[in-house]
Amino acid sequence: MSALDVLVLLPLIPALPILVTWWLPWEKWVPWEKIPKAFFGPYIFYGAFASWYFRFDRWITLIAIVWGVILCILAVREKVIKSRSMTGPGGLANGTTRK
Repeated sequence: MSALDVLVLLPLIPALPILVTWWLPWEKWVPWEKIPKAFFGPYIFYGAFASWYFRFDRWITLIAIVWGVILCILAVREKVIKSRSMTGPGGLANGTTRK
């Protein structure tokens, strides 16, 4: 394993406990709804790069790419909806609301 292999693999080490135990019925310790999609989407997208780099099956890489892109799009959508609600009829241009 080269130094470049280690550099590609190192950011994925925190995800290993989740990947190993996500399917267990008693493991509800992962708060999926609280993990921000703005973090989770690019992380899965990076996992797709790592799976491509280590020459996993193409379908694994494609599934990771699709999920990464979907979560990135949802993160942008949530950000746009949040900014629109702050600048909507009850909000001011700087994001605060009127009292």
